[in-house]
Amino acid sequence: MSKSKLNKSTISKAEQRAEYRTFKTVFSYCILIIVLPVLTFFTSKHWLFDGLLQLSSVTSNIYSAVSAVVALHVALFLFIYKAYFAVSNDSPDIGSRDRGEKVAQKQD
Repeated sequence: MSKSKLNKSTISKAEQRAEYRTFKTVFSYCILIIVLPVLTFFTSKHWLFDGLLQLSSVTSNIYSAVSAVVALHVALFLFIYKAYFAVSNDSPDIGSRDRGEKVAQKQD
């Protein structure tokens, strides 16, 4: 097997691993965004508002819905924070790549 074919398959596997990690992260946040508000609604309604505080049905539904919305916003914030501040460890940063090109140009 030639070096060019080996190099292409290595790059392809590295890209596949990076895409799998991205998919896994996005999928886990999607599950969190779907499941967390539902669990928050029913657990807070059953345990906190109906059980502990003995509120009426309509009032406990309203407070449970508000707590589910807050939980949804927390999950969305975590997803956006992760997406905005994600740092790729596989590729070199742009500044080091530019410095390497400038050094190579000076040596020519």
